[in-house]
Amino acid sequence: MTQTTDASPVDRLPPRAQVALVGVVSLLAAGWGAGTLVLQHRLVEMQMQGQVLNPAASFFADGSTWSTAWPGWAAAFFFLLSALRLLRGSPEPPVGRAQSVAGMRAALRREYRVVRIALAVVDVVAMFDIGRALAYAIATLTGDNVARGDVLTVGVEAGGLLCAALVLTAWMLRFRAQLENWGAL
Repeated sequence: MTQTTDASPVDRLPPRAQVALVGVVSLLAAGWGAGTLVLQHRLVEMQMQGQVLNPAASFFADGSTWSTAWPGWAAAFFFLLSALRLLRGSPEPPVGRAQSVAGMRAALRREYRVVRIALAVVDVVAMFDIGRALAYAIATLTGDNVARGDVLTVGVEAGGLLCAALVLTAWMLRFRAQLENWGAL
């Protein structure tokens, strides 16, 4: 168990509030998925009417492509390399210059906090992309041509982000176990 000073604000919430928070983020992710599909429909209509879109609007009108599908998979690959290194290798000193045992433990706790923040960001991005993939899959089943054109790449994109989140979670849990063994937590 982490010390109170190492607990995140979410960890300090009661279990029911944590579940409610996940529920709220899931609902927001579903809304994001439906909203991006509606936006893509509108932007495609504008393009078909001959309107010139700015680069950001063109990006959303084009939807997911194989160019946007690979970053999650690349992150998952690099997180996996890091996890394998953590599992196979001997412990490494934390980033920075820590000379005392107490200093090294404090640096390891800081590194652990950074990983937890990164994991939270990856989790939220993955949830929103999964919400988008589900919205596109449902719309495809109802005969939506715009969703049908993007459903595969949106699914691959969301799968990569989900895989990255899972691998980073495994890495973080292993790192936490090492920190507990070393008495840093």
